[in-house]
Amino acid sequence: MSTPQEPRRSFLAQRAHRFLAALVFRDFRFMAFATLCSSSGAWALIVARGAWVYGIPELQGTQGLWVGLITFAAMSPRFFATPFIGYLADKMTRKTLLQRVYILQIAQASVMAILVMTGVSNPWYVVILAVINGTLRSTQMTASQSLTPNLVDRERLPNAVALNQAMQQGSRAIGPAILLVVSVTVGGSAIFGSGGFSFSLQDLVVTLGTSAIVFWACAAFYLVALISALNIRTVSTGVINRSRGFWANAAAGFVYAYTTPLIFGILLMAVAHCVLVMSFESMLPPLALEKLSPDGVTFNPNDVYALMAALGIGALFSSIFVGGIINDMTRGKVFLLLGFTSSLTPIGMGLSSQTGISVIAAVLMGLGTSGFMTITHTVIQTVVPDEIRGRVSSAYSMHIGGSMAFANLLYGSLADFWSAGLIMAISGAAFTLVVAGTVIGSGFWRDIYFRGTARPVVAAGAAGGDG
Repeated sequence: MSTPQEPRRSFLAQRAHRFLAALVFRDFRFMAFATLCSSSGAWALIVARGAWVYGIPELQGTQGLWVGLITFAAMSPRFFATPFIGYLADKMTRKTLLQRVYILQIAQASVMAILVMTGVSNPWYVVILAVINGTLRSTQMTASQSLTPNLVDRERLPNAVALNQAMQQGSRAIGPAILLVVSVTVGGSAIFGSGGFSFSLQDLVVTLGTSAIVFWACAAFYLVALISALNIRTVSTGVINRSRGFWANAAAGFVYAYTTPLIFGILLMAVAHCVLVMSFESMLPPLALEKLSPDGVTFNPNDVYALMAALGIGALFSSIFVGGIINDMTRGKVFLLLGFTSSLTPIGMGLSSQTGISVIAAVLMGLGTSGFMTITHTVIQTVVPDEIRGRVSSAYSMHIGGSMAFANLLYGSLADFWSAGLIMAISGAAFTLVVAGTVIGSGFWRDIYFRGTARPVVAAGAAGGDG
């Protein structure tokens, strides 16, 4: 009797199996959903804080500086806190670290909501909360990146890394889209109303609905993320050499990154990419005013949410597409294509004078920048040994997060004096030269782009293990 054959999948089923392959693993599904929810809350906080500051009349003429400062505060912990975060991600059980981070994120988002409800308008409180939020977010990203390879098999690891990035970057569309829906439905006061507590249940409902609902929604996102993370069963830790001190163990990740040619090259390219074409968060309010406002004078927070949502739509599709690439040579060519996409679309957005073109450019910009960074994450997560992955991930996060923090502060400040669109176009042109230079002048990068042959070589014991 013949053995029955496995049913043939339809074309759509085959595509889904290829691009969503890592979702067959239970624990990865829970972690990916937690990442989606927490990142949605994080992006919602970023745009809501920026729009809040940009709408304060007393800050007229310095709004760009304040938005840049708050964005810097949210990203700077990735620069100064990552040695400790990487150490924790290799020393602690990674799922436990994730769960504790989500609890603290619920608390900080709730404090932000309470400040808005009570009518507090001092931006320094938001700066402090942004530092706390950034520290926790950096910890969450490092822990989830370090845990991902333990949740799937090696064959589907590139897809898992890409899907994790898709959850982080694609969530730009979800959080801001919720702000947009709320604002359009019940007006801008639904986010930044006068507030005030009330003791009657009816008044309390009204208060929540007319002054701080967005920030309570962020807390709810983190709560759902926590519930999802509590379902992860996989126990994963790194390897810490107990005969060496904290700093020696923490430095091991930087030593590995700096002495492994492939990782170091990817790190440098990621830094250039982040500084020149990804540090746009602080420029979103003035950019929305320039590109989406009908009169170019009246600021509307809805335009900021729309721009971020457009970026997120492109980011989501790009990250999922990259996750379906299984051939190193194909991945290298796509890497080069996305590099040019990342550099040319900011020029288009910066020089555009039409709303429709600006929105399309935003979608394509999200597609290019997210796909490019997804490939850098994929390379690092697939080649770095598990025992040091947390510390290498933190070193990577320190470089890109620190560079983005300072770049956002600079661009936000410049936007008070120059056109945000012009700044974006100039930085995009600069990255175009960087990508073209790697193609023309470096055999190392041509190997990555056209052959997919670069491989890491590192001396034994570089991970800081027991030898």
